Amino acid sequence: MRTEDLDYKQFERSSRYIQEGKHWYFKTREGDFLGPYESVHSMLEAEQIYIALMKQHSKVA
Repeated sequence: MRTEDLDYKQFERSSRYIQEGKHWYFKTREGDFLGPYESVHSMLEAEQIYIALMKQHSKVA
């Protein structure tokens, strides 16, 4: 950090993971949110399955 940089400066970043209440969602490259999932663990598992399916689909197409 440079001396002229402000300590309180924050950058807004969009997250791929969203929690609404007790439910979790993940965002795809296409901008869709998939869910709801009951836990972070189940959401991350579903995300890996989704990625594998998309890779498989792109090999077929």
